[in-house]
Amino acid sequence: MNPCPPSKPPAESRVFAGLRLRPTLCATGARAARWRAEGGEWVRPVVTPADWRADWSECVPPERRWAVDFPPGADERAIAEAGGAGRIFARSRARIARRGPGAELRIALAKCDRYLATPAGARAARWRWVPAQVLPCGALVVVARDDEFLAGVLASRWLELWRLALGRRLDVATIRGFPLPWPPETLRGSFTREQEERRDGVVRAWRAAGGGAADFDPEGYEADALSAAVAAAYGWPAGIGADEAVQRLRARAPA
Repeated sequence: MNPCPPSKPPAESRVFAGLRLRPTLCATGARAARWRAEGGEWVRPVVTPADWRADWSECVPPERRWAVDFPPGADERAIAEAGGAGRIFARSRARIARRGPGAELRIALAKCDRYLATPAGARAARWRWVPAQVLPCGALVVVARDDEFLAGVLASRWLELWRLALGRRLDVATIRGFPLPWPPETLRGSFTREQEERRDGVVRAWRAAGGGAADFDPEGYEADALSAAVAAAYGWPAGIGADEAVQRLRARAPA
């Protein structure tokens, strides 16, 4: 008997595209330093797909670019308090996002300490943990949820097989439609003992593979162990082949 019931797509798992910021609101070097000195919390570091080509010392992206940004709850007083950074925001005729995906992403980031991100359009996902204060910008897929089990599932080879079966690029829609072993919002107290063990197995394998601190070899032992742990979470037989895995994923997907 399969202890892991089919799940709906993770529509509630907070999957977003990266923000599109105005170039006039972004700065580097001395200019960014001045903005930070005056704008405080309203000037935030930015991460883009290009940062995946750089070294992430201490497991965080390099803080090379900064942006003036206000959350949906900010008001004109906040803009005024940001000094020169606020004046730049006002002169650019930018508006504080009150609704829509940009506002929803900022609200979701405010509720977690870190989030997952990977460059969109890549052959395979390259998930990294990013501190929540860093703005995800450009062609990124963002999962605003601090959940190591979900991270392990998305880092397994089953997501890539799913993407290939759909003939799609790695994007927000692909992640949102990927069937999970169980919904991300499932309360731990409702798990069976077997589900709990399999969940813990995925988390251990994800950590052994680097835990989102750096890329890992998709053909290496750690990748194999992670995919095997995720297959067990789905309730699949050991050594399951690619074709059968795709069939089972399709069966879990809603009509």
